[in-house]
Amino acid sequence: MANRKVDDKQCKKIKNLKDEVSADDAVSEMGCRMGDYVPHALAHIKQHNPELAVVIKELDRVMVEDGALDRKTKRLIALACVAVRMCEDCVYPQARVAANYGATKEEIVEAMHVAVVVGGVPSWSVAKRGLSQIFNEMEEEERTGKKPRRAAMGCGCAAYSPENANTDDE
Repeated sequence: MANRKVDDKQCKKIKNLKDEVSADDAVSEMGCRMGDYVPHALAHIKQHNPELAVVIKELDRVMVEDGALDRKTKRLIALACVAVRMCEDCVYPQARVAANYGATKEEIVEAMHVAVVVGGVPSWSVAKRGLSQIFNEMEEEERTGKKPRRAAMGCGCAAYSPENANTDDE
C-alpha cells in the first residue's frame, strides 16, 4: 500500500478537551463520582501528566454512569479484570469504589471468584492485600457506622470535607 500524504486542511479540527477542562477539575469530578475517593495513581497522573488525567476522565465516564450495567456491576467487573491482569495496586481502588457504590463483601468475593476461574489462583494471590484492606474497612464501617479515615485528598464536590475524604496509599 502506497503512503498517502494527508492534507490537514481537509480535516475538521475540533477543540482539544484539555483546552476546555483542567486536570484539577477532571480529577475532582472523578473523585466525587467515585464516592469522594481519588486513587493515588490518579492523583500521581494529575501531578505528572495533567493532559492524561483529562483523557482518563472521559474514558472513565462509562464506569461512573449507569447504563445497561449499573456502575456497581461495572466496578466489580473491573475488579476481576485488574486481578486477572495481576495489577496488585489496582485491586483496592476498584474494590473501594465498588463498595462506595454499594457492593457487599459477598459481591466482591464473588467477583474475585470469577477472576480465579478466568485467571487462576494467582489472581487471588495478587489481590489479597487490597481485599484485606477493603474488607477491614467494610467491617469497621459496619461496626462504627463511619467510613475509616484515610489521607485527605478532596474531590471538590459538595459532599467533600477533609473528615470524609478517601484515598489509598498505592
